[in-house]
Amino acid sequence: MTKTLAFWVIMMLVPLVLLIVAVEGYYLYGYLSLRADYCRSFARLDDQLGWDLAPDTESCVIGRASVFGEPAFRADVHINRDGARVAARDEPTPAGGLLAIGDSWTFGYGIEGKDTFAARLTADHDRPTALFASPAYSGAQALLLGRRAAPAVRPRAIIYLEYGFWGRAVCSGDERPTAMLKPCYWVDDQGTAHLVTPPAEHVRRMAAFGMKPGGMVGAGEKTLGYFLVSRPVAKFRQALVRLGLTSGFADDFAAVAPKEQLAAIKQAHYRNLTELAASAGATLVLIDPTGVYDTMVANGTNSGSIIYLGQIRWHREVGLPLSKLPPAQARVPSDGHFGPGAHRLIAAMIDRALDQTAKK
Repeated sequence: MTKTLAFWVIMMLVPLVLLIVAVEGYYLYGYLSLRADYCRSFARLDDQLGWDLAPDTESCVIGRASVFGEPAFRADVHINRDGARVAARDEPTPAGGLLAIGDSWTFGYGIEGKDTFAARLTADHDRPTALFASPAYSGAQALLLGRRAAPAVRPRAIIYLEYGFWGRAVCSGDERPTAMLKPCYWVDDQGTAHLVTPPAEHVRRMAAFGMKPGGMVGAGEKTLGYFLVSRPVAKFRQALVRLGLTSGFADDFAAVAPKEQLAAIKQAHYRNLTELAASAGATLVLIDPTGVYDTMVANGTNSGSIIYLGQIRWHREVGLPLSKLPPAQARVPSDGHFGPGAHRLIAAMIDRALDQTAKK
């Protein structure tokens, strides 16, 4: 009897073991085949944001056209003591000028710190600009980091480049989510969108078990632990959300929720951005190449001063000139993020827009 029971227990465990091996093998392949390398992680766990940039850190980002190929690009990363990206680690954070918040497109993934549009605004246009952004950030993370940075930076304008990363901040489910590892927007049964942050100490507590927020790999968190623990657990939880069994992220990088909820989230995020600028006594420079907020801006649903650089202006001042640049200036090789030339165009567009507004 004992042998028979043991036999059936083993037989029942075999499929589970095979499933675990298959899943871990898939993520091991993901780790080995990732074409991005980093000198070291430049992320730091944060209980509200999930992570932010680690102060006083030097690292680099290396990209390859193939897994074992020669580097297609290499860019140094310098984070100063305030957690801002700078050209050199000891460079202070400028105050009283501009504040740029966002994700990898604003951070300047794959290019040097001196080539970001924030640095070009400082060097080429005499508009000192503090850069607080991280690869793989969501709109919610950028907003919350902006709230932190604004009191010290005291910006006259806050620059926000929307290239679709609002959708990374979407949670869904019937109940207010409590187990996520980074902030998100969640819509209640009345149709109201709420900005929700992780419970106190939850991020660090989960990290002790090897579970870190999805997206940290973009800030250098390329470790076996991240791929073999964080990613499988995140995907399992996302499957539960899609099945309606819990609340939270259904995907780390895609907006997965009913259309009416997504509309409420976009509206809430736009309102929060305008309120951030208003509370700082700053103008919001909202760069919107894909027209995410065009209807909201047209309806005048904003608090305070706003400079809206939408699809038409983007196409005229960045898109068309971008197509005439040498490939390595337009885009990061084998990656696709904006290259140094593209960042110069963005900086020039912002400078012109600020000048035109000042003359009115």
